[in-house]
Amino acid sequence: SVSFSSSPSPREPPNNTGCAAMRSPIHVYMIYGMIVMYASCYQMQAPLEPFLVGQLIGDDKGSDAATEYGKLQSFFNVVQTLGSLTFGYLLDRTGVRVGFAINFLCCAATYAILSQTTTIGMLYLSKVPSVGMAGFLVAQVGMSKLTEEGVERVSALGRLTTAYTIGGVMGPYIGGVLGSSGDYYLSAKLATVGCLLAAFA
Repeated sequence: SVSFSSSPSPREPPNNTGCAAMRSPIHVYMIYGMIVMYASCYQMQAPLEPFLVGQLIGDDKGSDAATEYGKLQSFFNVVQTLGSLTFGYLLDRTGVRVGFAINFLCCAATYAILSQTTTIGMLYLSKVPSVGMAGFLVAQVGMSKLTEEGVERVSALGRLTTAYTIGGVMGPYIGGVLGSSGDYYLSAKLATVGCLLAAFA
């Protein structure tokens, strides 16, 4: 998805190359699994950001922290928009497998920087690699190649949203449990590991 809200709207993308060898049902379920991982990792580390902004700005400056967090999210959305303008072209040239690898490597870079953040500048820097975070778009392209046009494809694309929602439920819970251990960066570290594993799966 080019935008990583917890309820993305699936759209059928144009056909792309790169899935010719992926025709068995197992690959469909692998894509669902990738989306669950993608959403889980994103939602796992997301609650860390407002906490970090508050810590770095100062808990006694609540309005300043809220403003800074708003700027951070706007910057993130600008980067995502720029990425969305080029990722479709990239998928045309590389295919779904490489697209997923690039997506998860960019996710891992984002979460790795976040897990080491000590300044507001580093928080903004952590958003730069998100230019390549387009897991939902890659999954849509994959499903358009793996399913027959019509009811089968519509159902498969709809289940992508279900898969993302499952990850969106699991991620915050896992992040909250990890945060309660006292290491607030642990969720970002685990998200980094999860994305690296997915990138080379």
